[in-house]
Amino acid sequence: MEMTSLYHDLFAAAVPICGVVRNFPNPGNVVLTDAQLMSINTPSWLVCSADDPVVPPVDNTIRASNLIPGAIISEYEHVIWNGITYVGHWSWIYVARNNQQHHGQHIWQWMASKRLSTRR
Repeated sequence: MEMTSLYHDLFAAAVPICGVVRNFPNPGNVVLTDAQLMSINTPSWLVCSADDPVVPPVDNTIRASNLIPGAIISEYEHVIWNGITYVGHWSWIYVARNNQQHHGQHIWQWMASKRLSTRR
């Protein structure tokens, strides 16, 4: 998310997984301000798990999804794949497996459909 806030025309799409907005263990240390998040114009699909013990989603991914214009979010209660429960920070498993869908489009197809020229 920081790179898309700094380099507005460099990426066609962004998929921050467990994205960091507030540093931890002290959430008072801001990594990205609200203004920086609101300045992101890169199509963004954020992914997290509600039980992430490493990057608390409320202060990070969920906050970012509420501020990045047009952001999509996939928030899972737990990370479970093939009957195995993983630590919540492993939500990248869903991205690697192309699990997320938004309006019938899977995340990898969504990323592939984005072009820099369509945003200029």
